[in-house]
Amino acid sequence: MTYFIFCIHNHQPAGNFDYVLEHAYSKAYEPMLKRLHEKPFFKFSFHISGFLLDWLCQNRPGYVELLKAMVKRGQVEIMGGGYYEPILSVIPPDDRSGQIQMMNEKIEELFGVRPRGIWLAERVWDPTLPYYLKEAGVEYVVVDDYHFVKSGLKKDNLFGYYITEDLGREVKVFAGSERLRYLIPFEPVERFEQYLREVDRNSGGARAAIFADDGEKFGIWPGTDRSVYEEGWIDNFLGKIEDSREWLVPVTFSEYIDKEEPLGRVYLTTTSYMEMGEWALFADASGEYGALRKEIKSWRDGERILRFFQGGTWRNFLAKYPEADWMHKRMIMVSEAVKEAKDKGKNNYRQARKHLYMAQCNDAYWHGVFGGLYLPHLRANVYENLVKARTLVDDTEEGEVVAKACDMDADTHQEVIMSTAELDLFFSTRRGGSLVEMDWKKGAANLTNTLSRWYEGYHKKLKKASSEGAEASKSIHDMVLTKEDGLERYLKFDSVQRTSLREHFLAADETLERFSANEHVELGDFYNGIYNARIDGKRLILARNGRVKQTPLTIEKEVALPSGNSFSVSYRLRSPGESFRQGDSSHVMFGVEFNLCLPGCNGPDCYYQFKEKRDHVGAEGVVKDISSLSVVDGFSSIKISFSFDSPVNLWRYPITTVSLSEAGFEKNYQGSSLVFLFPVSFPVKDPVNFRFTVKIEQGV
Repeated sequence: MTYFIFCIHNHQPAGNFDYVLEHAYSKAYEPMLKRLHEKPFFKFSFHISGFLLDWLCQNRPGYVELLKAMVKRGQVEIMGGGYYEPILSVIPPDDRSGQIQMMNEKIEELFGVRPRGIWLAERVWDPTLPYYLKEAGVEYVVVDDYHFVKSGLKKDNLFGYYITEDLGREVKVFAGSERLRYLIPFEPVERFEQYLREVDRNSGGARAAIFADDGEKFGIWPGTDRSVYEEGWIDNFLGKIEDSREWLVPVTFSEYIDKEEPLGRVYLTTTSYMEMGEWALFADASGEYGALRKEIKSWRDGERILRFFQGGTWRNFLAKYPEADWMHKRMIMVSEAVKEAKDKGKNNYRQARKHLYMAQCNDAYWHGVFGGLYLPHLRANVYENLVKARTLVDDTEEGEVVAKACDMDADTHQEVIMSTAELDLFFSTRRGGSLVEMDWKKGAANLTNTLSRWYEGYHKKLKKASSEGAEASKSIHDMVLTKEDGLERYLKFDSVQRTSLREHFLAADETLERFSANEHVELGDFYNGIYNARIDGKRLILARNGRVKQTPLTIEKEVALPSGNSFSVSYRLRSPGESFRQGDSSHVMFGVEFNLCLPGCNGPDCYYQFKEKRDHVGAEGVVKDISSLSVVDGFSSIKISFSFDSPVNLWRYPITTVSLSEAGFEKNYQGSSLVFLFPVSFPVKDPVNFRFTVKIEQGV
């Protein structure tokens, strides 16, 4: 006899579009649950992440009622987890238990049961987790057989659960089958039966074949809505199991635990599922790892070698993408502030904690086939909740300016935070003394929420992908699709993280086309150099002694907050005792870069305003001799206005990336870049000064 544990995980990230949830519901969630409801004999374990569960309760209560009935008749076991699907190992311990407890309370409220096990977000395992899971009342967790293989076990010994522990706190761990993940629902049901009969024949006892994977693959993944429902895969699947009940018994995780003993003890290594190990590697290594893995798999004894072949770990996303690392460290900072508010007994602590938990939703912190770092609306949601949480516990009063220096992102260099009741400005002394984050508290938005154009290991596949068609119902891991033609022309890459208030020195004949493609020449060493920082009351002075074309130059930029919703930036350029050679006088331009991404992204209501003229934020071009401009987001009613003491020229262009999603290669708008070009004459004999003001308004 063989037990069959079928586990579905349905998840949508906090902040996802309502139409996306509706599509997932109609294509996958509803038809799948209805099919399973028709087969009471088919027991299964089920996890729904908190954000999606809240949406279902509010928008599709009939779905929840149907699920309640299935739980009541003993067909479904509801699993817990972190409420907003965080990567548990990278959030503070108090938040781990808090997220799990929040989910337990919701499940008890809705279904009248307390979960015994949890779904581990992205199956990201850390050896220290058992201690915290046990403390949170978790009895079991499911990961992949990949985790066990990387710890030295063989797949033939993984049809059940093991005991693991940390500091004497034990939990049970199940091994989800990679083979079943690739069979269901992409292969004919006969191959599923053939595989399980092999498992049953080789059984030395009551084995458990475990499928644990995303519910979205039953209707949302390309071609599966047709194959699973229209062509009858799900009906054949359930029919085959019903006809095989004399040797194949559907059970839940908890039922299996109550019936069978553990297979032994194991200590799992730090890992996630196999594909995540490839995605987490830096681009060149990721491409080489994928190619090498494919090559080894074709070898006669390849499986023997692959058993010891492993990629990177999830935390490496924080090294691979500085934007993800910054978000993560901002989350840690807010978590500490919320904890402090709790310790002080502040009344708004619980509301702030909920926003913090929403900001810990994992999707926006990484990127693979499914990761959402490349989706600006998911990043915007993280920042929206971080800003809301910080604002709720912030004591900054109207008219007050608070400035402090600290190494908030653990890079050994000081960051400076300047705050008013309406604004938070975060400066990095290491990244060209630049403005990394600009938060508008009234609108709960990070207005500089841009993503750089990073090279990815999969970009070399793009030409091939553009010339090939889709193969319906093929595993998502094997498909190479494009959502539109000509994406190759958007493959431009950045050399540094996109932040604001970066200084450029450019040749007089430099062009916007070359600059936007990052094919220009930097004549100075300021744009990514280290600046010294000094806080003087309501002012921050950032200074660097650098060089332009090997000639010394000093830049001082002073940021002052004269009022709650605006700040000024004053530049002073001077030569420390030396001048540019006279022959260089016509070959240098001074530019100040801003990178903006408002909540409405590049929607139809997002535009530049030049006096009486409007232009969409996705536009590219040059505007000469401007004294002011605004960037307007009609979606969120936010306007950013720039005003200059003397006219400047403007270069502007959209930041566009090409990324891989479950639907194939696609381009994404990541923000708009503005470069203000100031008229500077060299050699610098006397100090040169520039000044401009940035003002943020709500309700435009």
